Amino acid sequence: MARAWITDRWVKDATVPLPDGTTTKISPTSTQLRNLKTLPEHFRTARFGQGKRWSAGWYEPGVGGQKQRAKYFTRRSDAEAFIASLEDDIRSDRYIDPAAREQTFAAIAEAWLASKNRIKDSTWRRYRRELDNYVLPKWGHVAVGAITRPQIDAWVQELRDGTAPHHFDKNQRIKKLERKPVKMAPAYLQHVVRITFGGALRYAVAERIIGRNPLAKVELPRTEGDLEHDLPHLSYPDIEALADTALELTGRPTDQVLLQLLAYSGPRIGEATALKVRDLDVTGNRARIHRTWTVDREGRRKLGPVKTWEKRWLPIPAFLTAELEQLVAGRDPDAFVFETVRGAAVDGTNWYNRVWLKVRANAGLAISMSVHDLRHVAATNAIAAGADVKLVQQMLGHKDATETLNTYAHLWPDRVADVIAAVEKRRTEALAAAQALAA
Repeated sequence: MARAWITDRWVKDATVPLPDGTTTKISPTSTQLRNLKTLPEHFRTARFGQGKRWSAGWYEPGVGGQKQRAKYFTRRSDAEAFIASLEDDIRSDRYIDPAAREQTFAAIAEAWLASKNRIKDSTWRRYRRELDNYVLPKWGHVAVGAITRPQIDAWVQELRDGTAPHHFDKNQRIKKLERKPVKMAPAYLQHVVRITFGGALRYAVAERIIGRNPLAKVELPRTEGDLEHDLPHLSYPDIEALADTALELTGRPTDQVLLQLLAYSGPRIGEATALKVRDLDVTGNRARIHRTWTVDREGRRKLGPVKTWEKRWLPIPAFLTAELEQLVAGRDPDAFVFETVRGAAVDGTNWYNRVWLKVRANAGLAISMSVHDLRHVAATNAIAAGADVKLVQQMLGHKDATETLNTYAHLWPDRVADVIAAVEKRRTEALAAAQALAA
């Protein structure tokens, strides 16, 4: 039997008797078929005139044998086009079950998220949050096969305008005020649309639930950056003024040294507060970064691998190594370098509220800077001191140099002038040598 076929659901062959007592089947003539209203009763099926006339049938390949399927059409030409496409997909192993396309996006998204077994819990929480806040309110009830590029383009504009469907869980917030959506920044929009929403769609394509990804050609807005200001920058006297203010405010060298480490060496706050005494290499002026504070899927704080899983040695200035050595003197190797009064590891969020905000206000410096901005301070000062791309990449723990260059490439333009000056000097020397030989 053919793997795909077309059936007329309204018209059938008729069985008629012959003079010798036998029977034979006859088909309606083309003239009769052109005028169905006068078609003789013996050519009409029981469903004549009901529903769509043409049925495209096929056997669906799958585990446990084949299953017969059908799709109905008003016109024969549409059924023939469907069959031709279907047979081509079956032969080339591109077959997509039409019924699978009817699954809701919510069901696909949950299956995709459940399949993410290699990501960190903090990443899982971000996917969960973005799905619940923005993606599912818009697409959850929609059949995944019905999502189109124009619909996605319209949603992107809604996100940019702050008018997209949303849902915020008030129970997860301390404040009682209702959270309202704002115009979404390009960087965050890229993650919500391309990474989270797109992740579920790519899963649907990979699992042959849909044949193509409607997000593939969608253009998302680019991050233009701050046109008025450069990357956050602090001079060395500014850094020391902030560190001294931290000591004056809390009376604890821990806060002073932590601020200096963030501003001079550029670790992430979670990496710095996860350092243990045994991670310090005093003689090598460096510290081993191989863990960070993160959260589990319920939001509880825990130790985990560093971002992008990139372990590294963090370079530390000699003067700061001496301060660290003094800070941990006599401490157990498994103790945290930066501890609270009660002996627990400093919590980065708590340190931001307890120390950093007050330090900024009292010192009158870095008023708009976050703790994370101190990484940029460390990078810009290192580049100004002559650090190359690979050194800055290693110091900050970027997965590859591309990320480093995308952020800091504009800070290396003076190097071009040095190279051109060297080329000019060599040219002058070469021409002088050639003239000397000619003479």
